[in-house]
Amino acid sequence: MFELDQPYVDGNEIKYLTEAINSGWISSQGPFVKKFEKMFADYIGVKYAISCFSGTSALMLLSPTFNLKEDDEIITQSMTFSAVGFAMKQSGVKIVFADCSENKFTLSPEDVKKKITSKTKIINPTHLYGRPAEMDELKEICDKKNIFLVEDCCQAVGASYKNKKVGSFGHFNFFSFHNKLIASGEGGMITTNDKQLAERFDNLKNPAAINRPEERNGFNEISMNHRMSNLHAAVGVAQLERLESTIEKKIKMANFYDEHFKSVDGIKVVKADPWSKTVYWRYTILLDEKIDQKKFINEASKLGITTRETYLPLHLHPLFRKENKISLPNCEKMGKLGVDIPSSIKLSENDFDYIAKNLKIIAKKLLN
Repeated sequence: MFELDQPYVDGNEIKYLTEAINSGWISSQGPFVKKFEKMFADYIGVKYAISCFSGTSALMLLSPTFNLKEDDEIITQSMTFSAVGFAMKQSGVKIVFADCSENKFTLSPEDVKKKITSKTKIINPTHLYGRPAEMDELKEICDKKNIFLVEDCCQAVGASYKNKKVGSFGHFNFFSFHNKLIASGEGGMITTNDKQLAERFDNLKNPAAINRPEERNGFNEISMNHRMSNLHAAVGVAQLERLESTIEKKIKMANFYDEHFKSVDGIKVVKADPWSKTVYWRYTILLDEKIDQKKFINEASKLGITTRETYLPLHLHPLFRKENKISLPNCEKMGKLGVDIPSSIKLSENDFDYIAKNLKIIAKKLLN
């Protein structure tokens, strides 16, 4: 099978894992954790990078980090991974879903403007599939309205908006290393230039070793274990060392697909914005409305090609549908027509050629 994506281990992962195990430090206290944090902060271009167990861990701690109350509102795009909505809902804050921009997988600044109220505390764009959101417009909105900007960079480590790394624009930003462009098995990171936010997040992700607030600088709130282990950090360091090489291969793959699909009946390419460096965690095509998405996926599977529907917009998810009887046409279009196709850097040019040729045949067949 040609898989959507696969973890790629071809550097110092084994060497660093061995070092971590031999050191006896396999927990979160090991030296690779701090090394990974420092390297990551330098790479993104921020003052602070604090590790955690996963991107979901960062999301679960988002509300307490900002001391949000139940009637506070977070505006986030509906077209995103379910963990974003689930973690926010679990925290008790009100989620306000916004649309994508037309023919984009990222948050619409125009729709955000319509959704802002006096209770809006956070605007949360997702750089979906490694495609940077429209950060100038979103940052301007947040600055004018005194709203926190929180970037979801889970699928976009290494992506840039106008030569500036994503994860360096927001007040607080989060990343995932679960089989993403950095694949450490499990792992996450937050980035910020705000010392208070960094320290507060660090306190919240660390369970107290002792029950004495005075020995934690007076910190006496609920804190639980959301820490990254030294083993995961060792793999993360090795993955970060060759991240740019991984991204180069992803971009080469995307350029290959762009060329193959540029004038194909039944398939539309979503081109990267010229002002961005898109890193293509996943490559996604849009089918013609006449093509049945499930039939397309089934036909591809028969040929050993793994494909998948894009995300179901969260305002249509059973968990959120009753309280979000809204129409977000751009998200809904992407969810209905979008298909993720194999984008693993383990695949060869011959593999990509086989995939592209056969998907074109399938599209033509189902279009007629």
